Amino acid sequence: MRLGIKVIMGCDIAAHDMKEEVIAILRKKGYDVTDVGTSGPDHGDFSDAAELVANGIQSGEYQRGVLICGTGIGMCIAANKFHGVRAALAYDVFPAALASADNNTNVLCTGAWVMESAEKCAKMIETWLLVQYTGRDVEGMERASVIENQY
Repeated sequence: MRLGIKVIMGCDIAAHDMKEEVIAILRKKGYDVTDVGTSGPDHGDFSDAAELVANGIQSGEYQRGVLICGTGIGMCIAANKFHGVRAALAYDVFPAALASADNNTNVLCTGAWVMESAEKCAKMIETWLLVQYTGRDVEGMERASVIENQY
């Protein structure tokens, strides 16, 4: 486990139950996970959760964020609208690891409807948390930063 890393996690109503199970698994493994919603299976929109997680990343209080909705697509689109958030969509361990190693993501999005189980989802998230950015594409990240600052 990467010590000291703080994770913020949110979801919409489609992923409430999955999120609850995943958080329990990660906390049992010793991860510091803050749950920002939904408040229950009948409340919460994906954009609300994306904003809360993005704000946590932007403030620097959290190093990593996780967003779960039905497919993860809406969460990923919403999260990437926030300055400083680099969100990726993954449904398996390998793309999640690459999202961290190659793309230096700070938010991982996934879908409760497409994940086989909470255990597999937690394993994917844990892999993403453990893999560190390799810095191999620093030039590409710098170009992306220049482009981002033009808009």
